[in-house]
Amino acid sequence: MLYQITGKQIDIGEALQTHAKSVVDAIAAKYAERPTDATIIFSRSANEFVCEVSVHLSTGITAQANAHDSMKYIPLLTLHRKKWRSNCADISAD
Repeated sequence: MLYQITGKQIDIGEALQTHAKSVVDAIAAKYAERPTDATIIFSRSANEFVCEVSVHLSTGITAQANAHDSMKYIPLLTLHRKKWRSNCADISAD
């Protein structure tokens, strides 16, 4: 799976990128079929860190989730407990 991991106005180190990949891999293996790529964006909102994840599946569906917490690594762990929202508008018609 291809990853695009970015930070909006915050530094994200190699450790956070590795952690993000492992968490998204675990989530994708459990809930998604054949993910092709993932976009992970870290940002700040007031006193909290925000993590937004979008995973594109080979079926044309895009699964999205987001979480926030006061510590940088915690939003990723919160994603394990959240349900993914499927964006049916991204389904391509054959």
